[in-house]
Amino acid sequence: MTTTGLGPAVAPGAAPLRGELSGTIRQLPTHRRLVSQAEQTKLNIALPLDAIIVPASRPARNLEQAITLARATSSELLILCSRQVQPAEVQQLLAERSFDNAIVVNLPDGYRHELLDFPALASIERDLPKACFSYSTDLSTKRNVGLILARMLGWQRIFFLDDDIRDITYPDLQSTVSMLGSFPAVGMRVTDYPDNSVVCHAHRVTGASQDVFVTGAALAVDCHADIGFFPDVYNEDWLFFFDDASHGRLATSGLEVTQLRYEPFADPQRAAWQEFGDVLAEGLYGLLHLGKGAQDANRDYWAQFLKARQSFLEAITERSHLADVDVQEQMVLSVKSALSCSAGIKPELCERYIRAWRQDLAGWRRRIARLSTTMALGEALEELRLLPATDRHPAWPVQHRPGATAGNGVRGPVMLPWSGTFRELAERAGGPGHDPAKEPVLTSDYYQG
Repeated sequence: MTTTGLGPAVAPGAAPLRGELSGTIRQLPTHRRLVSQAEQTKLNIALPLDAIIVPASRPARNLEQAITLARATSSELLILCSRQVQPAEVQQLLAERSFDNAIVVNLPDGYRHELLDFPALASIERDLPKACFSYSTDLSTKRNVGLILARMLGWQRIFFLDDDIRDITYPDLQSTVSMLGSFPAVGMRVTDYPDNSVVCHAHRVTGASQDVFVTGAALAVDCHADIGFFPDVYNEDWLFFFDDASHGRLATSGLEVTQLRYEPFADPQRAAWQEFGDVLAEGLYGLLHLGKGAQDANRDYWAQFLKARQSFLEAITERSHLADVDVQEQMVLSVKSALSCSAGIKPELCERYIRAWRQDLAGWRRRIARLSTTMALGEALEELRLLPATDRHPAWPVQHRPGATAGNGVRGPVMLPWSGTFRELAERAGGPGHDPAKEPVLTSDYYQG
């Protein structure tokens, strides 16, 4: 097993970056050296998984893999529903698959709770680039609700799985989860279709080297560790596990998965929406390569990084002729959209955002530490004031754990599992006949989680 020897994320009285570092501040094509990787042959124990958590936003059929994996691991399946997925459709699918160990929660639009209050970040929201609000997404909220429920229900090891991720086998999931014995967070890499921002896709298609990083879309988490939260900004997962990365505690199982294909350049505004979060994440992880941490993310550093980011984006447009002709026009519009947004980002705003994030992170950790870890399901959902799934399938009776209050979560009846599920997983997931290119191509609106 290998680890990285990086400094702490926060250190009081840290000195600002020195001038001699300015020439090394740039957008990097890979952050792979910041992630630890264990040799799978040395993992002699298989740690149990408590729950798979899916922040679901796509039609229910996209939950097939999550159901199969939850059955194989004998773990709970928590499905947080909104947008295009209806609880009744999810329950129907669960019934068809004879799977009863699922918790289906309907997350209402605009859901708020005091446990999810982040006052420091809220205080600077009006100063963020307008493009940050071009798209509406509740992905961060769902993941944070998942973390809170895991704490309340006493779950230790959970696995976040987005509903557009494919080709995760049971052995791969087990290998990843078993690494939680040594690391608080372990992820997989989404290599096809590559998990990148719009401008990083443009960087790749114009002939430059572009890697993918660990993702929150397929991430194992030890909830007994000092976990972070997912801010409501693009690259929220990079901020979630930043402290782990800064201490050499972020790991990958080295396993690769796929996600549904989409057109990154279909809507140029998408790149502008991502730009502020992309700047924050790439800038913060760039500091780690310099042996620095979040305490060094001052306005002097951001001034230099923003200048380097501008050069990075301009270089893509200069190489645009190297991209396929059918994507050139939309790609250039996307990168120019990011450039326009980036030009309006001030170093002072980046510094303030990082300071606010760190302040809210401390408050989040205090709140999480005070939560009871012995709640029943109904009690936990009542505490979170989550809406009941009133459109439940009429043939799907509700069953609650002993002592739980009725209303918010729904479970299916106990049924015999279909034994062919495991065989089907082995045949379909990652097998020689699987072709990710034949998966449906999604529009940018459909891709928003």
